[in-house]
Amino acid sequence: MARMARQAVRLALGTLAALTFTVTVGAGLAFAADEKAAAAGAGAAAGGGGEENTSYKAKTVYDFEDDMVEGDLQRPDGELVNALKKTEHSSLIEIRKDFIPEMLKSLEDI
Repeated sequence: MARMARQAVRLALGTLAALTFTVTVGAGLAFAADEKAAAAGAGAAAGGGGEENTSYKAKTVYDFEDDMVEGDLQRPDGELVNALKKTEHSSLIEIRKDFIPEMLKSLEDI
């Protein structure tokens, strides 16, 4: 009886934990969605940031002339191991040359 009671308590605690997790995550997502919608509405009202007002530069150029870039060539340690080709085996099934004559002989005996 005690074992069944422990199992029931474990099941109840597991269900409670899953329910708590679901409510917490769901509430967090709902609040995040509300904040995102409010920010998007404010940006669109200010004349920018709306989907219909999005524009991108045609070309972006980065200048690294004054920056000193130092580094070493990194290679993996170890040796290259070549695998052998797949071995081709002959068939283990032997085709008997006298099969048909034996079949005809067995038919004659019937």
